[in-house]
Amino acid sequence: MKKRQILCLITVVMMLMIGVCGCKMRQSDLPNQPQNDVTLSERQKEILAAQGLPTEYAQLPAHQQSAIVAIEEMLRYAEEKYGVPFSYAGYAAAGPMEKEHMRAYPSSGHMAVDSFTITKTESGYEDDFIHTAAAPYFAAYVGRQLSPLLPESEVKVYAEITDTTLTEVPTEETNFAGKVSGSLWVFVDGTTCSQDELETFKTQMVDTLQKQELYLGVRLVRLKADQNLYLTEYNYTDYLSPDYYDSSETIYIRK
Repeated sequence: MKKRQILCLITVVMMLMIGVCGCKMRQSDLPNQPQNDVTLSERQKEILAAQGLPTEYAQLPAHQQSAIVAIEEMLRYAEEKYGVPFSYAGYAAAGPMEKEHMRAYPSSGHMAVDSFTITKTESGYEDDFIHTAAAPYFAAYVGRQLSPLLPESEVKVYAEITDTTLTEVPTEETNFAGKVSGSLWVFVDGTTCSQDELETFKTQMVDTLQKQELYLGVRLVRLKADQNLYLTEYNYTDYLSPDYYDSSETIYIRK
């Protein structure tokens, strides 16, 4: 009887030891799981390489695998929608305070000034490329309205659009009246425009924009002599420093 009890006890102990050893088995001791057969495009590899990451899908952690696939999907969404190639400018995974999104820009453009956002939603993707694409056309449109008001001086206009009723990328012939809101930066040359002339121009500018139903914020800057010569769409924010202007004020165009 005792022998039988002892044998039972030994059997139980051996089963427990086997169970414990099984729990301690390392992942490396398990059979290898097959890797997903994912081939990255050259664009995806370039994006990863630029970030100092492996360019083989299987070598990436799970969160980076998910990110590089999502980036390619969003870029393809924009390219199919607008018919132009886009490049990567940044990515953020979904979090408690934000949706999954990325920054992109036209491959023929400039990341610093042409970037826009593609966001993943419950129904697919959405983007604000129309705001970026329309901005230079809108700036030129306003420039054509304002330049005749100050014929003896050069007027340069830059724009940022935050909302629009436009549904297609505009052209030089687009009429923007009543269709956009956002901000304008209007620079005039202090060499050929006096402060008194600027005051007259300001009154006429407000009246012109109101008639166009363009309700937005306008930063009006009278640059120091000859500074206007070096102003471009890529550096105009540098000239918002007092080192470069004689006067500057923000005007809000209202109904």
